[in-house]
Amino acid sequence: MKFLSDNTAPAAAEVMAAIAAVDHGPARSYGADEWSQKLDAAFSRYFGRDVRAFAVATGTAANALALATLSPPYGAIFATDVAHVVNDECGAVELQTAGARLVPLPSLDGRLEAEVLERELKARVTSVHSLQPAAVTLAQVTECGTTYSCAQLSAITRVAHARGLPV
Repeated sequence: MKFLSDNTAPAAAEVMAAIAAVDHGPARSYGADEWSQKLDAAFSRYFGRDVRAFAVATGTAANALALATLSPPYGAIFATDVAHVVNDECGAVELQTAGARLVPLPSLDGRLEAEVLERELKARVTSVHSLQPAAVTLAQVTECGTTYSCAQLSAITRVAHARGLPV
């Protein structure tokens, strides 16, 4: 199974029509426009707290920018060895984080196991001269077409959160 990039198909006709319908001249930029504010409000209602949403053009941009908010330049971001972010995004995470490194971990059918993450974190010797564990990134639907159960996700997040790592 091969999941293609989100930018291999044209935009849906409904999306193009919606864009054309609101394209009525100059608008404020950098999130100050009415549509960005409506997006923030919709996400804020959904999550029950103030949220600032950042719309981006591709999944690669979303992944790289999201991970850049979670990791310093000297960070280690753990993912599976078959993760899309590791194998198909051409160094975008490393670029946007100013140097953080994706650390691929062995997977079972594309899924990270909590025990594998725990073993890696225990074995990793960190110093001022080494990458510092910074985050764990997962895709609910893996490149192998498998998904995580709630129990699997809970186990992984428990291990990560015990070390102060966001997931």
